[in-house]
Amino acid sequence: MDISYFCLQDNGNLELEVFKSIHNDAFRNTHLVFAGEELQTHVHVMSESELPFIQNKLVHAELTENGQKVLPIIIVNGMIVRRGGLFSPDELSELLAIGIDIQIEES
Repeated sequence: MDISYFCLQDNGNLELEVFKSIHNDAFRNTHLVFAGEELQTHVHVMSESELPFIQNKLVHAELTENGQKVLPIIIVNGMIVRRGGLFSPDELSELLAIGIDIQIEES
């Protein structure tokens, strides 16, 4: 499975932070063992580099047609599955067939 997030900026929102928490080798290795499936994750942030947004034909076409308001865009296995929002922790959990728990510290 290949999941790519294309975001305008990294504003530290919960949904992006949850996705970034699975964006590492340890999680990918664990997912391979338990799900029997390789997982590739990519996070592209336009404010850091516009190149991935230009190089990806699907994202580039969406941006050309609809402008930046279409961001964020999520692509799973080469298909756009979400425009204008990120997966909630529950949606990401369902996609990966795992349980995701989050802990939020209150100030």
